[in-house]
Amino acid sequence: MKSPILGIGEGSDPAHGGTGAASARSEGSISRIFDLLDLFSPNLPMIRAEDVIERLGYTKSTAYRYLKTLCDVGLLAPAGGAFYSLGPRIVELDRLMHLTDPLLQAGQELMPTLAASMPNSIVLLSSLYRDRVLCVHKEGPEAIQAEGRSIRIRRARGLPLPLFQGAASLIILALLPGHRVKTLYLGRQAEIVEAGLAPDWKSFRTRLAVLRREGHMITVGHFNPLLAAVAVPIVPGAEGEVRGSLTRILARADLPGDGPAALIGELKDAAASMAARLPGMRP
Repeated sequence: MKSPILGIGEGSDPAHGGTGAASARSEGSISRIFDLLDLFSPNLPMIRAEDVIERLGYTKSTAYRYLKTLCDVGLLAPAGGAFYSLGPRIVELDRLMHLTDPLLQAGQELMPTLAASMPNSIVLLSSLYRDRVLCVHKEGPEAIQAEGRSIRIRRARGLPLPLFQGAASLIILALLPGHRVKTLYLGRQAEIVEAGLAPDWKSFRTRLAVLRREGHMITVGHFNPLLAAVAVPIVPGAEGEVRGSLTRILARADLPGDGPAALIGELKDAAASMAARLPGMRP
C-alpha cells in the first residue's frame, strides 16, 4: 500500500518510462503539500481550504486533497467549522526528536554546566532549518538582571530567529556553502540591506568571510541595549557543514572589558564536544 504522501506523484513506475519527469512531479507535489504547514503561525493557528487556495494559489480540489493527506498522516487534524489545526503526529515527532536527535541530546547534556558557569546568562542551542534559524534548546534563567532591570529573554524552543540579525544566526550564515549564501542574497537582498549587514554583494561576502575566519560572533545592544551575545558555530569536522550555533546571552556590563576570549573559548570547547557526538564523528 502506498504512503498517502509518497503516492501523490503518479506514473513513477520505471516500466512505464518517463521516470525522471514523474519523479520531478512527485517531488514537486511533496514540496507543495508541505507548504501548507508554513501557513500556520501564532496569528493563524488554524487554516481553511480557502486559506490554502488564496495564499498558495492551489485549486480547490488540490487544496482539499492535500488537507486530507496531511490529516491522514496526523500532521493536521480537523478542528470543526471547516478549520484545520496542527495534528498530534507533530507532538509524537517532537518527543522522538528529544529522545533521538544527537545534537539536541548533546545540548541537553552539556549546556546545564555551561549555563551554571555564568548564572546571570542564558545559553541557546540553535539549528538551521531551510532558511530559518530555530532555537532548539535553552538553559539558564528566564530573565537576565542588568542595571537594576530584569530583562526577560523570549527565546523558547521552536521560536524562529531572524536569519540576518543576531549572533546565533549570523555565525551560522557565515558558515553556509557559498552557493547557498549567494542564493539567499539574490532572493532576500532587501532584508540584508535593511538589517544593516551590507549594501551590496561584495560587502556581504566580505563580511561573512571575516566572520568565518574569526570563528565567532559578538553583538552588543542589538536586540536590547543592556544585553550582549557571543555565538560560535557547531561544525562536525574540518570539512563538515555547519549544524547550528551555541550562544551565550548576558548582561552587557558582564562582557569583559579586556575581551571575551575566555567566554569564546568556553563556548568553542562545548561546541566541539557537541560536534564530536554527531554521526560520523570519532569520539
